[in-house]
Amino acid sequence: MRIKRTALTIGAAAAALVVGLQSPAMASDSYHVMNTGDAFGGGIFDYSGEAYFTEHGDILKICDTDADGYAVKMYVSLDDAYGATRYSFTRGGEGNCATHRASEGGAYDLPENRYIGFLFCRYKDGHESECRAYRFYNDY
Repeated sequence: MRIKRTALTIGAAAAALVVGLQSPAMASDSYHVMNTGDAFGGGIFDYSGEAYFTEHGDILKICDTDADGYAVKMYVSLDDAYGATRYSFTRGGEGNCATHRASEGGAYDLPENRYIGFLFCRYKDGHESECRAYRFYNDY
C-alpha cells in the first residue's frame, strides 16, 4: 500500500511539473524559449544558457545558467539566424541575465510581420561554440 501511494504521489508530481513547464509557452505563440547547444552532447542536457523572446515589446532576455567558465552570446538578425547581425550581446556568470527591448529604440525595435533569426551560443575567449539557430515570425 505504501509503495502504491508513493507511486501515485510521484506520478501526480511529475504530471504537475510537465503541465507547469508547458504553461508559459502554450499561453501564447508570441513567447519563445531558446537554449544554447548541449555542452556535453550525446543527450546529456547541460545547456549553458537560456533565452526568452516575447514578441510583444520585442523583449529578449538571455541568461547564463551554468558555472562552466563560458558566457552566452546571442546574435539577432533579420530573416534567419545567419543573416546580417542587427545586434548581439553577451552575459557571463551563472545566474546572470541581460535584457533588451523595443523601448530602447534603434536596433532593439524589431520589425513586425517579418522573420527574426537568433543564434544563441556558448562564448569564451572571443570564440563561439555549441550554437543553436532559431527563427520566429514577429507578428506582434
